Amino acid sequence: MLALFFCLVSTVLIAQKKVSAVPALTADHWTFASQKVAFVQEDGRSVMKLAPDAGPVITKDFVFKDGTIEFDVNPTAFTFYFRHRDAAENECIYFRMTQEGKPSLGDAVQYAPYVKGVLLWNTYPQYQTSASFTQRAWNHVKLVVSGAQMRLYINETTTPTLAVGQLEANTTDGRMGFEGEMSVANLVVTPDQVAGLSPEASVDPVRYDPRYIRSWAVSDPSVTPKNVDFGETFLPTPETKWQVLTTERQGLLNLTRTFGKSTERRFVWLKLAIKSDIARKRKLNFGFVDEAWVYLNGQLAYLDKNRYGRPIAKEPDGRCSIENTSFMLPLRAGHNELLIGLANDFYGWAAIARIDDLNGLEIAPDPTFDYRLINVPVQTLDMYTGTYLRPDGKRISIERENNRLKLSGEDFITTFLYPKVANQFFTREYEFVMEFPKDAGGKVNRLIILNNGKQLLEVKRLD
Repeated sequence: MLALFFCLVSTVLIAQKKVSAVPALTADHWTFASQKVAFVQEDGRSVMKLAPDAGPVITKDFVFKDGTIEFDVNPTAFTFYFRHRDAAENECIYFRMTQEGKPSLGDAVQYAPYVKGVLLWNTYPQYQTSASFTQRAWNHVKLVVSGAQMRLYINETTTPTLAVGQLEANTTDGRMGFEGEMSVANLVVTPDQVAGLSPEASVDPVRYDPRYIRSWAVSDPSVTPKNVDFGETFLPTPETKWQVLTTERQGLLNLTRTFGKSTERRFVWLKLAIKSDIARKRKLNFGFVDEAWVYLNGQLAYLDKNRYGRPIAKEPDGRCSIENTSFMLPLRAGHNELLIGLANDFYGWAAIARIDDLNGLEIAPDPTFDYRLINVPVQTLDMYTGTYLRPDGKRISIERENNRLKLSGEDFITTFLYPKVANQFFTREYEFVMEFPKDAGGKVNRLIILNNGKQLLEVKRLD
């Protein structure tokens, strides 16, 4: 009996401790800017009033992981944070007040995570929906959070306004908070009460669709020069560093999660090797933010921009979605290189890609400058530098720049040459192979330009 008594007492104390930890709407439970938040009594209840410029008002000690959160809110502007680790990492929901009284519009309320200091509202358009709420009047909000999932109820009791099958922030617990001009009352938090909601993420809607690209080679990002949109100097070089990244739900390549926040415009390359058994055309559905340049086999195949709030914004309203755009890829038989440049300076940085038909294709990330490239000692490269004389009397110059050769001449192409074998070089822009034969004494005495194995031009070396 004594043991049972202590067990009951312990249970009561634990329950009391859990309840007392729930933040009351009093000043001692919240962190806030001085003179920006008022705690008052209205109609017999405690009310927390936030000024328009109050900034985030965050719980002091209370940490929330799973459970149910309910409150009444009278807003002019409304944002709610949960699992708030800090300003850079948290979960967030907010109302778009301009959509009040417009139940047919699908972006009245949105869930979005803060990841590495970036609010990813333009990266997850699937987490917004229509909602019925009223400005400057009381609305009831309820969240049920369980592991990876969340259900949001706005002025509803049984049917969720928004269901989130995978919470996307890098946090699993944290504080709670409000931001915006509003009054808050009747805050009730019930830890661990999740109404049977599974903690496991729901099934990815495109999990069983093999057409989505699931893995990319991605270059290190670089900051672009001021007032420069794009230039050939942005193209990868043999010195470019790559990593292979796996996509998230719905095929999303989330570059913000990998590279974090930047106050400057950045540029990155995405790269795939596509092997086709025959020459064919395939359609690529492509979602991206904000700007894209697409090269197929060294040739510019597509360029576009998806800028929110401008006429060039793609559906849905400048967000990253597989609906953004599509274009054809004229694949050749054998190896193809798909190279996509992606620039960003506005909120989330991401891409999604889906090929319409995979029949006859093999697709893999290609974390190399070029699959044909081999390493050749600079001493070998230096053997080929010099001046060469064309049959028409005009000269060609071969110079070494780092681990490659530069070809140029009067009335002639200027291009870089990359070794595929010790004495044969390819170009990235043209279907040419440059071969440097040696004479009987082992000296390089000429340059032969080949196309598909056929000789186009032979030039003699002068020095």
